[in-house]
Amino acid sequence: MKRKIAGACALAAVATAVALPAADASVAGTAEDLPAPVFSQHGGRFTGPTTVELTAPAGTQIRYTLDGSTPTRQSPLYRTPIVIDETTDLAAVTLRGDRVSPAEIEGYIVKSEEKPLLSFFVMSDVHTSSLSDKNRGIWASHFDTLAAIDPDPDLIVSNGDQINDNYGNTAPDHRVVKTIFDENMTRLGIEDTPVLMSHGNHDVGNADMAQYYGEWFPNSTGGYYERTIGDHTFLVIDTERYSGAQREWLRTRLTELSARPDALRKPVFVIGHRPTAGTVHDGAQSSNSALTADLAGHPQVVYFSGHSHLNLNDERSVWQGTFTAVNDGSMSYTETPHDAYQIYGDALWDEYTIPTAQALHVEVYGDRTEIERIDFAAENERTYTNGKWGTYQSAFPFISAGTLAGPTWTVRLEGDTADEVRANFAYTAAARDTVAPVLTRKPKHVVNAGGRDVLRVTAATDDESVYGYDVRVRDAATGAAALPIRAGAKVLADFQMAPRPSILDIPLAIRNGRQADAPLLTLTKGAEYIADVTAVDMYGNRSETKTVRFVAGQDD
Repeated sequence: MKRKIAGACALAAVATAVALPAADASVAGTAEDLPAPVFSQHGGRFTGPTTVELTAPAGTQIRYTLDGSTPTRQSPLYRTPIVIDETTDLAAVTLRGDRVSPAEIEGYIVKSEEKPLLSFFVMSDVHTSSLSDKNRGIWASHFDTLAAIDPDPDLIVSNGDQINDNYGNTAPDHRVVKTIFDENMTRLGIEDTPVLMSHGNHDVGNADMAQYYGEWFPNSTGGYYERTIGDHTFLVIDTERYSGAQREWLRTRLTELSARPDALRKPVFVIGHRPTAGTVHDGAQSSNSALTADLAGHPQVVYFSGHSHLNLNDERSVWQGTFTAVNDGSMSYTETPHDAYQIYGDALWDEYTIPTAQALHVEVYGDRTEIERIDFAAENERTYTNGKWGTYQSAFPFISAGTLAGPTWTVRLEGDTADEVRANFAYTAAARDTVAPVLTRKPKHVVNAGGRDVLRVTAATDDESVYGYDVRVRDAATGAAALPIRAGAKVLADFQMAPRPSILDIPLAIRNGRQADAPLLTLTKGAEYIADVTAVDMYGNRSETKTVRFVAGQDD
């Protein structure tokens, strides 16, 4: 059920169709005329615990989850109001007989009584070049979500790629971004909130940005500058040209800041569009190894970057080694590593873009910095339609806005020396997750209503997040591979959706291309096959493999 933001602490609810087939581990097909549970308390940021009462029509029952997954018949039965005492997503469905409502989900950010010293948002890859009704609607939803979390932030950072320029000299498009930001900030009464912008590879030149953004981007030549917000330093750099005078400036300022008596206990925020080498997401799409070297001497640095569009659900979006690096997601679309197939209707497509918009909310306290991963749009959609960018993110205001892409990251600077601070880092290579997902149930082969062979997989569980499923299908007689799934590639678990599915129907067919009429590679009806399914998490940890033997075209 779509609804408007109701006050400063409300976040949009989700009414995502539960795209789950009838199965003994799940709920039956979605009944759109059966209302979802009503939440007594909308999501948002709360000081201390909050209590949520769920209501549904008489003669029904409510099942719920607290992990962001779609509730099933095996999920907890709602009996009494739920106390939310830590940051989480609460999802619920209504059940009546074999019918199930769409799911409702809310994101609750629970904080202590301590007030932050600084509260700000970091987003990137806005990629907005049109004042169309759609773009205005998208950004109205995004700013409503931002204001619902913090109605009066100290700062908004837009970290590069404000526009879509692809060497076409479309610099005037920056006027579009400035207009959209101004309209929404004025509407919400935060027009005086400082905005910091960095230069990205799709932004044309520094002089072009300075022309349109003024004090939001004050350096028309070098693209680098410094701001003090509250009592904290922000150093904005141009990662397209990190060398020469800019590099000397950053090194000098970091050295000067590090000479202060409280330097090791106080974060210095460095803002740059491109990820720096060897840090977040194992260095994917990174550059500027010189920047990594220059930041390495300063463990109090927190470096925010975008560019890659890689999703924030992945724990590799935070890295700590000699300093802290954080991926800030993307507000246009996000990506997975280039090793995933997605479910597109009756087939698997080899595709890595996903239609989510994500950004960070950051709160700075005296002894720590807390970073929340916020979904601004996490719909059940795909980016491509018949080989072209589709109409995703059209259903604004987004019903998934304000849900959480993962647990809070907490950056602490503890120690009297640089080495001691680094020794207390939590998100290091040595601390990487090694716990494998658990795939409890054996997948089931079914023939769907369209006569297609599918594998029905009950979602695996993991201590962090299941990334996808390694699916290998072979001819039972010869052992030869029956579907040409790339080596190492997985079928996406759709972890990016809010709520994420508790069951996947994985088509046993591959569309050889992004067009809907591209050749469809399928199994031979009447032939016998063996399918092996292994759940894989973000770090590559693998579950026990489950195997099913079946005849194509015949239900088990």
